[in-house]
Amino acid sequence: MSFATVIVLSVGLVTIGVQLIGINQLEEIAILAGRRQAFRLAPLFGDYYRQHDSWQGIENWVEGFKAPLPAELTGDLLMYYPARAEILQAAEQDRLVLTGKTGHVLIDSRGELAAGQPLPPEFARLTVPVVSEGQQVGYLLTVFGLEAHISTLVLTALRRSLLVTGTVAGVAAVGVSIFLAHRLTRPLNRLNRAAQDLASGDTSESILVESGDEIGQLTESFNSMAAALARQKQLRQQMVADIAHELRTPLSVMQLDIEGLQDGLQSPPEAAQSLRDELEALTRLVDDLRTLSLADAGAIQFELEEIDLNLLLQRMADTWQSQAQNRQVNLRSDIAPNLPAIQADSGRLAQALNNLLSNALRYTPAGGSVTLGGQAGSGQVLIWVADTGPGIAAGELPAIFERFYRVDRARSRDTGGSGLGLAIAKQWVLLHGGHIWAESESGQGTRFFISLPAAHQPDRRPTTADRRML
Repeated sequence: MSFATVIVLSVGLVTIGVQLIGINQLEEIAILAGRRQAFRLAPLFGDYYRQHDSWQGIENWVEGFKAPLPAELTGDLLMYYPARAEILQAAEQDRLVLTGKTGHVLIDSRGELAAGQPLPPEFARLTVPVVSEGQQVGYLLTVFGLEAHISTLVLTALRRSLLVTGTVAGVAAVGVSIFLAHRLTRPLNRLNRAAQDLASGDTSESILVESGDEIGQLTESFNSMAAALARQKQLRQQMVADIAHELRTPLSVMQLDIEGLQDGLQSPPEAAQSLRDELEALTRLVDDLRTLSLADAGAIQFELEEIDLNLLLQRMADTWQSQAQNRQVNLRSDIAPNLPAIQADSGRLAQALNNLLSNALRYTPAGGSVTLGGQAGSGQVLIWVADTGPGIAAGELPAIFERFYRVDRARSRDTGGSGLGLAIAKQWVLLHGGHIWAESESGQGTRFFISLPAAHQPDRRPTTADRRML
């Protein structure tokens, strides 16, 4: 319908424009032809004045110009048009108007202007001077005899031409429009069906991209969105399964403790201690989930302050020293002196570092070592935690910051944690305007890096765009 409307409007405007412009041009052509005819006749009238030394008897001489035009002159031209009879009837000789040198009418071949009256101003600009022996003796005006009816002839020809060409152009345009409309609506219909499938939960099928135009780009964007939604759906399903698993284990232990207490297989102090440990694990899990949920919703409030990074890193190393000794792991510090200060929330940053150190100690065997380091870069501060544990395969590295992800799914919560520590660390680092990544090889240990902007850099507070990255 849109294409059809454009076609009808275009053909209509072209028709009106051609008629209006054509008639105006026709009038100009008639005026030009009349003046040309007057220039050709003016010498004859000049000779008449020279021979008679006046305009006496000019009326009889002009009668010779009134002979009707022969029918064969216009018959072939007009035989195809309905207005032929009217046009032939009006096909009289050209109108001649002669004035004296003062501009008063001497003769009008049609008798419309009386002798002696001044020539009307609209005719004055169309006159041609009549000269005899170098002296101007009058003015001559010539008007086509067909002027009054020639518009009918031209309009009829224009209308017939426009009817034929407009019909052919309209049919061709409609055909092209149907083709283009089908070409446009076919991928849009596929997108519509795919969107309906997506709304019903089916994200399995992608749409074939057939072109590189705007619709093709829209299709690619839709496929990317559908893939992202499918990925999110898979992650949600996996997260629900992981949460159920994480809850099932402590609940099962608590149930066994209660049954053992009821059956007298376990003393009250032993059952109470076991129940307390499991409740603490559940509390930590719920707190971690709540933290991630608040971060996703953008409800985390940061209290940024200028932090002495040397002091913070050294305090972290001292805090974890006793746990490293209990695990028979050597915790070392490789902190460059005079690190630049950073703008950060000390509590959130400490939590991220605690999670990295906890993971490093958990996976490093007795006799191994963990290194906490820091150094200054170009407007950045680089912090790293390196261990001598079993390492991570290259294929596992992109997924280690996902929630509930464990490299070894067979590990228990005691050795593998809940799988939320690295996800939380990533949240806090990104919301500080930094980056976090890992480098590792199987059997070669793992190194986690955090890059943060130094305090002299422009203030970088968490934004909505940062949260979307998460």
